[in-house]
Parts: sequence; C-alpha cells; structure tokens
Amino acid sequence: MEFLRECRECGIETRIVESALKVDVRQVEKIGGETYEEYIQLNRVQESGIERWLKHAKGRDYDGDELMLDLLVEMFKKIEKLEKMLAQTQDNLLTLHQQITTSHIGHGVLCFQESVLKKGGIYYGRLFLPFFPEKIMPCYLQAHSAQIAKIIKMGDSNTRQYDTYVVECERIGIRARREG
Repeated sequence: MEFLRECRECGIETRIVESALKVDVRQVEKIGGETYEEYIQLNRVQESGIERWLKHAKGRDYDGDELMLDLLVEMFKKIEKLEKMLAQTQDNLLTLHQQITTSHIGHGVLCFQESVLKKGGIYYGRLFLPFFPEKIMPCYLQAHSAQIAKIIKMGDSNTRQYDTYVVECERIGIRARREG
C-alpha cells in the first residue's frame, strides 16, 4: 500500500484503512488567531452541559436504553440551536478555502487521493465523521507530503472518537477480506 509506505518514510507509524471523509481546510501560519478561537469554540460546544451530563450518566451503571438517551440529548441540542437562531446568536463557522476528501485514514493521519497540500504546511481543518448526527471535529494538520497530513492538534474527546472510527473501519476491512 503506497500510503502506508509514505507514512513510514515520514516517521508516522500507523495502520492505514480506506475511508472517504470530508475535510474542510485552510492553510495557516501557525496555531492561533481566529482559527484557534473557532477550534476552542467547537470543542466547547461539543462539551456542553448536556454532553457532560451524558458522559457522567454513561459512566455510572445506567440501566436505561442508551440509544434513547442519545436521541433525547440530540433533541435537546437541536432545541438549544433553535433558541440561538431565534435569538440571532447562531454560531458562524469560518470560511475554509478547500474542501477535500480522504481516501485513507489512520491513527493521527489523513491521506488524500489528490495532491492538495503543501509539504510542511500547517492547516486548520474541520473533519466530518459520519456518526449520528454528523460530527464536526476541529483539528490542526501538518502536511508531510502533498497527500499526507498528520493530525497535530485535536481535542481529547474528538481524538478518542476519531480513533474509535479508525478501528471500526479496520474491523469492516478485515470482515470484508474474510468474506471475499
């Protein structure tokens, strides 16, 4: 696999799996400024009061239906979003200059089919994971080549969810190879 070899040459030791994820990116000089403010804001929104309560509830012996609990939490978030819209305080995301799609991913790394990055460049990005609901993960990337970027900054909660997604993609790939 070409991406795996390239990652190892760049000093990135990980497994690589196929996955098409949408990523919005903007090249930045450094971590900071308005992109960092959005990064903090998006991480804070994801850790809202209801999210903290949900983590606490799941940490205990919860006897209820977890799917129902997740649905209720999402309804609560939608109500909060509607309240913000009505109050004209809707959060606006920064305009990022490129929308690209991964062809492969690994723990801490994104690989793109197209050569869209500038080697050594630092990028602010929003990674969209196909969860219910779609999860927006702000992160900073460093391009190790025109096609490979290492995730250099991502919130702890998002890192865990991203790594879980990578593992799930690996499982699906293993199952497909066994069946095929």
